[in-house]
Amino acid sequence: PVRFLTGVLKWWRLWPRKESISTPDWTNWQAYALHVPFTFLFVLLLWLEAIRSRDIQHTADVLLICLTTTALGGKMINIWKYAHVAQGILFEWSTWDLFELRSKQEVDMWRFEHRRFNRVIMFYCLCSVGVIPLIVIQPLFDIPNRLPFWMWTPFDWQQPVLFWYAFIYQVTTIPIICICNVTMDVVNWYLMLHLSLCLRMLGQRLSKLQHDDRDLREKFLELVHLHQRLKQQALGIEIFISKSTFTQILVSSLIICFTIYSMQMSPVLQDLPGFAAMMQYLVAMIMQVMLPTIYGNAVIDSANMLTDSLYNSDWPDMNSRMRRLVLMFMVYLNRPVTLKAGGFFHIGLPLFTKTMNQAYSLLA
Repeated sequence: PVRFLTGVLKWWRLWPRKESISTPDWTNWQAYALHVPFTFLFVLLLWLEAIRSRDIQHTADVLLICLTTTALGGKMINIWKYAHVAQGILFEWSTWDLFELRSKQEVDMWRFEHRRFNRVIMFYCLCSVGVIPLIVIQPLFDIPNRLPFWMWTPFDWQQPVLFWYAFIYQVTTIPIICICNVTMDVVNWYLMLHLSLCLRMLGQRLSKLQHDDRDLREKFLELVHLHQRLKQQALGIEIFISKSTFTQILVSSLIICFTIYSMQMSPVLQDLPGFAAMMQYLVAMIMQVMLPTIYGNAVIDSANMLTDSLYNSDWPDMNSRMRRLVLMFMVYLNRPVTLKAGGFFHIGLPLFTKTMNQAYSLLA
């Protein structure tokens, strides 16, 4: 699934177009020409509107999209800086013999998890992209016309002629923001999913070690090398997703809080499309916090199961030297493999509950 996602990011100038690159490419003028007049300018106009606001409900309506676009700007800068790290990891997964699937059990596991991942991401994309037509079309039928989102403009956009300049700008910017935000999030989640699958694959291979294998020592050392490489890849994935996930976690509680507040204050029957759009937006924001914690928790669980997998191998009948090696490796496996967001939060299910509790406390 990640091949399609990176292709989309390449089209939007958010992924290196060269296959082998070891440093960030800060001379990508096409990316600046595309995202500065749309994404970053839109963020600035939203913040100006929020700062100038004098009404709490109006401020909440502005901030629920303002915070999302601000987090998106941070994600874009992060992916420009660290995309080469993730690209190197994907290249290793697709070319190294260590990561080649060697049994029907491993192939079935990969296919099952990829199908489930595709279904989850399809639902997330429908919730995110489905908000766009509801937000964009409804303002055209309002009298007087209003913009899909409140933003500051240097002219009075409520005048009939000037309204269309601001409206066309938002209709162009909103799909760009949505597609880029969804794609960058899904790439982060896929990296965590694939890392957890590699750890599960390692566990299956450890449990199948037999004392009568001719190349038992070589197979065992190969699995040790695979584990060491996976731990190094986990550090690379953490570098790639750490800041973007941390930014998302920081703003998610506020976004969820302001979204529910706006839904409470708006009359449902008088604006059914707007209420439906807010419901979809709320579900998408919750999934934006829940899914990374699910896949991050899968990495933790898969790493913790390695000790049990090695214990389930045929180690009692191995020779004394191999048993010592197995014991040393089991002690080494006690070191946990976790991914952190911003160097503070472990990306796991407890982080999701903390974020939702914080959102509820702010709303209350």
